[in-house]
Amino acid sequence: MLRAIRFATQLNFTIEESSLKAIHEQRERIKIISGERIADELNKIICTNQPSQGFLLLHKTELLPLIFPQLSALVGVETVKGKSHKDNFYHTLEVLDNLAKLSGDLWLRWAALLHDIAKPATKRFDPEHGWTFHGHEDKGARMVPGIFRQLKLPLHETMKYVQKLVLLHLRPIVLAKSEVT
Repeated sequence: MLRAIRFATQLNFTIEESSLKAIHEQRERIKIISGERIADELNKIICTNQPSQGFLLLHKTELLPLIFPQLSALVGVETVKGKSHKDNFYHTLEVLDNLAKLSGDLWLRWAALLHDIAKPATKRFDPEHGWTFHGHEDKGARMVPGIFRQLKLPLHETMKYVQKLVLLHLRPIVLAKSEVT
């Protein structure tokens, strides 16, 4: 199932409809696949020219919540009193695709994929300002080791590098603004 999605992403082809349906119907069988195999396929999807295509297929087939529930939790837009926030899942995929045009670095791409991972956990509605995600960068950085452990990714310097980038991902915005608040 993962390999079919990875090949479709790498080779830019469409999975035949009945095969896609079969992946969806058999998705629970992903639980018999080793974490290392899943991590290897995710890494290969992340390293493609347009990794969003693989993650969209993982979402469509409902494999994503089974193998990467934290990323799946980013899906959706909630509206309260006419105020909503962008869909963080699609935003994250856009960031990942934009980075893929500039860099092939796997761990930089993981940082892009995880940069807003804590938004569901920090999401609050303020009647005056709308949706807030205060501290999502700090909480996200603290989530990285657990996600790496869960996905059987390396827990050494590469994990610390991704963790640092997640923690600091809001910093360049301040440099780009004319005034610092």
